[in-house]
Amino acid sequence: MNVIGYLDRLSFEPGQVVHGRFSTTADGFTARLVRIILGDDHPLGPGPDISPVPSALDGVRFPGRVQPLRAGSFVQTAESLLPPGSTGLELDAAIRPTLPRAGHRQTIVSLNQAGVPTVTASLDEDGAISVSGVDGSTPAGRLVSGRWYRMILRMDFVSGSAELELTSSYGDRLIATTAVRLDASAAIGVVFAATVAHDIMPTDHFNGRIDSPRLRATSGVGGATSCPVAEWHFGPSSGGLRVVANRLADTFAGHSVNFPLRACLGIDGAPDDVDPRLTPEAYNAIHFHDDDLDDAGWEDDILLDLPEDLPSGVYGIQVDAEDDTTDTVPFVVVPTTTRQDIVVVLPTLSYLAYSCEHVMADPGARAYLQGVGVGAPPAFGGNKHDEYLVANGLRSLYDVHTDLSGVCFASTQKPLPNIRHDHRWAAVAGGPTSAHQFSADLHLISWLTAQDYDFDVITDEEVHRQGVTALSPYRVVLTGSHPEYPTTDMMKAYEHYLAGGGRVMYLGGNGFYWVTSIDPEQQHTMEIRRTAGIRAWQPEPGEWHHATTGELGGLWRLRGKAPQKLLGVGMASQGFDTNRPYDIVVDPEDPRISFVFDGVDLRSGRIGDFDSMVNGHGAAGVEIDRADVALGTPDDTIVLAAATGFSRAYGLDPVEVALPDGCYDGTTSERVRCDLVLVPHPNDGAVFSTGSIAWCGSLLVDDGANDVSAVTRNVLDAFLRLDHLPLRG
Repeated sequence: MNVIGYLDRLSFEPGQVVHGRFSTTADGFTARLVRIILGDDHPLGPGPDISPVPSALDGVRFPGRVQPLRAGSFVQTAESLLPPGSTGLELDAAIRPTLPRAGHRQTIVSLNQAGVPTVTASLDEDGAISVSGVDGSTPAGRLVSGRWYRMILRMDFVSGSAELELTSSYGDRLIATTAVRLDASAAIGVVFAATVAHDIMPTDHFNGRIDSPRLRATSGVGGATSCPVAEWHFGPSSGGLRVVANRLADTFAGHSVNFPLRACLGIDGAPDDVDPRLTPEAYNAIHFHDDDLDDAGWEDDILLDLPEDLPSGVYGIQVDAEDDTTDTVPFVVVPTTTRQDIVVVLPTLSYLAYSCEHVMADPGARAYLQGVGVGAPPAFGGNKHDEYLVANGLRSLYDVHTDLSGVCFASTQKPLPNIRHDHRWAAVAGGPTSAHQFSADLHLISWLTAQDYDFDVITDEEVHRQGVTALSPYRVVLTGSHPEYPTTDMMKAYEHYLAGGGRVMYLGGNGFYWVTSIDPEQQHTMEIRRTAGIRAWQPEPGEWHHATTGELGGLWRLRGKAPQKLLGVGMASQGFDTNRPYDIVVDPEDPRISFVFDGVDLRSGRIGDFDSMVNGHGAAGVEIDRADVALGTPDDTIVLAAATGFSRAYGLDPVEVALPDGCYDGTTSERVRCDLVLVPHPNDGAVFSTGSIAWCGSLLVDDGANDVSAVTRNVLDAFLRLDHLPLRG
């Protein structure tokens, strides 16, 4: 096992404490603070640039230990007393298993006393449901995947018996009984979707939905008198999604663990209006998964007080274990007082979305790439933590759960192995040209450093929390190569910044694409719903709104905020065989834009016509954007250059397909195009957009002595220097 770890946050201010958590089979490890400029060892670049920073970690040995991942979600209630005189209990709910044959036991519900399960309804590894008590389990029958059942668990304290009954609209009626031992005078707790005991790690996690559970105490002859004691709120909650309230009283209050998917449609299906804010009563189910993991809960190994004078930039905790394995966990130090004129906003929400991605471990993903013309798609693997990622069932927002439902939550509170300075993305060409997200954005950090620019670094989190305040101190804001996941607050921040005369250099592709939410309760969990566009999965019908904020998910384009309106360009296509150069489509001597091409050799009529450090030859590629007036590109946008002639591997974004005319790729559709644009904004604000993930991968080639580097430098210098930009003539 390679040592692996995570930090409590992705960004810090100077003087704050970094909490580092690590897992290793080695007896011990050392650690140090490092500054990260570049991690890519691509032969076209200058090579890795990681330097030590003196800190309190130096010279200290830390004991090693293995810290396990405890995946699987469930709900646990407080053990509470029943009404005096109770002689029995009746728990009813609707359930829908989504993976009945999971290969392991799955607890649907259990009743605990003194932290010990006493009565349990569970599925065996082959999907048969049974009720368990003091004499073991009694089977009732096999359940069907995806089918809703009404379940009633009745308990009689006097006779010491329990009966489990399930019925469905398909005519199913399954019954089983068992002997139980419950103390009516002692407190009782309920656990949904797992076996939880006070002295063991939670196990037997359920894959499926539980809708509107209720608990009633019974008394009298044959339980003739019924007293409701709990109706649990599994739907939209203004009090936080981790709190599971009892609508009837303060007793039996619950909480969720590992953030299961709440506010799902239940047994009655979709109402007239599929918006949980308008019809909350229809969204009172929780979808549990045995691989949900919101918080690994690892203990701290390192506490580091960051120096008060630490400059803004990209840093890491480098750990060297005594078994010769190593890990470097990155973070950003953001400025607090003195600020430069330039800021780079690292798209950490995009990093988080991809953080445990292993789609290419699925042979079907490689088959897809071969089907669209990629000759030899790379196999998954090659990164130091890939084996750990797959073996431990870590999931990204591009993966599906074990029951094949989509993963719509991602969290910072667990190992994030894809966020590493030397990470390579298997989907992009493989080998040395496959830097992606954080490792690719370091190309920009390295280029700015080599070009002697003074700059600050912040993250999506600061823009989300602080709004335009995070951007307004800066003359120029630079994005990373793939800022795909902005929140509502981030979109507003960029809009307000540009309206006030700000200047943005959008140096990526497929940016500002997915509606993204941050859980307001804990802040470490992000959420998406993939309802359209290029998507690895999609939610169930009627479940397009986010549980965390209630807002409509999907594409910003379908919320009336197409990226073209803000940036001049928006997502057109993605492809993973190779890139293309841009063809100049304006007169370089036009006084409105001549500063862009000042000193650039344009004899070929192209820019970016050389080998890139990302995805092969050309500066336009991987995921590309185009200008489109119909989608909101302003009329005064200046298209400087366009890359065309992409291969069949570059498929048109499905949201673009209005009529099935067969023109869906780089060989058949003129909409598969990458545009380089300048967009005037009010008060001498402006946006320079490259529309290409591969752009930043070209900056460092030939030590920056290339036309992509020159154009970027010209625009950045003009944005910094000129109070009045001549874009409007």
